[in-house]
Amino acid sequence: MPKTPETGAQMLRRAARRRIRPLLGGAGALSIWQVCEALVPVAIGIIVDRAIIPLSIPALIISIIGLGLLFTVLSLGYRFGARLCNTAREHEAHALRVEITHAALTAPSLPADRTSGEVLSIASADADTAATAFQQAGRGIASVLGMITAAVFLLIADPVTGLVVLVAVPIGLIIVALPGRSVSARAAAQLDAVASAGRSASDLMHGLRVIKAMGGEPWAVRRYRTTSDAAAEAGVATGERTGRLAGLGALVMSVVLAVVLIVAGLRLIDGQMSVGALIGILGMTAFLTEPMRALADIVGLFAQSHGAAERIARLLTSIDAEAGAGDTTDTIAEAAPTTRDSADPRPSVTTTESGITITGWPTTAESRELTTAGGALTCIVSDDAEDAAMLLAELTSHARNLGPARMLVAPHDVDLFEGTIGSNITMVVADDRTDTDDSSDTDDRTDADDHPPISTEALTASGVDELLDLVDGGLDYRIQELGGNLSGGQRQRVALARALHADPEILVLVEPTTAVDAVTEARIAQGLCRLRRRTREQATIILTSSPAFLAAADTVVYRPTSGCLLVGRHADLLETDTDSAEAYRDAVTR
Repeated sequence: MPKTPETGAQMLRRAARRRIRPLLGGAGALSIWQVCEALVPVAIGIIVDRAIIPLSIPALIISIIGLGLLFTVLSLGYRFGARLCNTAREHEAHALRVEITHAALTAPSLPADRTSGEVLSIASADADTAATAFQQAGRGIASVLGMITAAVFLLIADPVTGLVVLVAVPIGLIIVALPGRSVSARAAAQLDAVASAGRSASDLMHGLRVIKAMGGEPWAVRRYRTTSDAAAEAGVATGERTGRLAGLGALVMSVVLAVVLIVAGLRLIDGQMSVGALIGILGMTAFLTEPMRALADIVGLFAQSHGAAERIARLLTSIDAEAGAGDTTDTIAEAAPTTRDSADPRPSVTTTESGITITGWPTTAESRELTTAGGALTCIVSDDAEDAAMLLAELTSHARNLGPARMLVAPHDVDLFEGTIGSNITMVVADDRTDTDDSSDTDDRTDADDHPPISTEALTASGVDELLDLVDGGLDYRIQELGGNLSGGQRQRVALARALHADPEILVLVEPTTAVDAVTEARIAQGLCRLRRRTREQATIILTSSPAFLAAADTVVYRPTSGCLLVGRHADLLETDTDSAEAYRDAVTR
């Protein structure tokens, strides 16, 4: 797997390698356009000397045809050059968005200092800003070649004027390029501030219902206004610094042009050039303003692209580091002081005919394996959060390898999407239908014509049937973004229905009903057991300390921070007279 770029410069170099063909093609076509523009005043000067002053009609006709061909090549060069550079920009921006999204979705967890709102900001705004480097590169190459063409013409037309251009222009470009690093820093700070505002908005939207219930709207407004004002101030600072750079570029280039005009005027007074040469030099001097100003602007824009690429590289590097830390959890566990055997390896998961086998977790004197049986429900309780997280990470990794039809892990955090209750359960966008005669029959409902219906058993086992009685439209009830118009318990029930509807051979749930009241939780536990025990080919594992699920489970596995492992039915473990059993009773009743 290619190494993730660690800096903005490495990110931009990798992007250039990936888009080298359209970049070179676009730069070449734009160069043709810029060189042809540089030749326009030369052509006009030749026409004056060869056709207008001698009053030659044939030469004038040929000149008009040649000028038409020059403008045709000029316009086509710009058209296709801009198209190729835009193609490279859009493809690279899309590739960066996909890369960022893939890294965020496949990582066990986002780094502690990153949130979904910030990742979204980087995947959208930063990816677009970084990819604009292709437009800047193509236009920059074309501008340099246009200036070289102008300098060569000036050297041929008048060596003194040409030397002035060759000396003054590079000095002017160096002066303009010096503040580029400052603009890059300002641009990076602006993007950080925008991401912070996005992170704050995402946090507030997640907790909007709680904020409203507690009357915290004024606090929320003040909090977001603070981050929003910071982003605005950073944007103004970036704009100010970019404007200063553009102003400096215009001033430097104006001085260069003034020097060229003065030198050319003195040469004309001395009679050392023709009228056509003077027209060509004046036209070429006027032409030089365009590539000079373009290069001054490109320095600032490229600095912004570099700042965006730097943020993308930092995000991807931090996600890779987080994943690497997860891969070395066993090393950390071995070094940490614990009452368990310090040689305990990281758990491994293998698939059996009707369930899974977990090796290395839990550990007992008799066995280092835990095998789940098909048609049975196994609950796992661990006093050590890091221990439970290690097991969950291994189960999740194994599920990704098997696919959702074989094994599915439903995390504790609930993610709902804008759509209907039905589309959030089936993960298929519902078709617009006008015939609602069968809307009350949930057995015959489908979220798409090619998708199986949502069974009544899945709705009942998850408790969604009660939710459907409380909302208008049943399965067609519209859910706002992030499930903002549902309570926490309602969101958990929809997510549980989604997992049950998928109907995998092996289902792993993590505290699926923490926001549900005790009566509803007991009903869900019984319904889930009935649904998942329909066949001997399905196994269910729940990481929970809920008494309702523990009472309904066929097997309970309890791993205390110290002491012996307990395996058995919930009622039997409660009656066991050991230190571990006492810890178990405390764990499931607190």
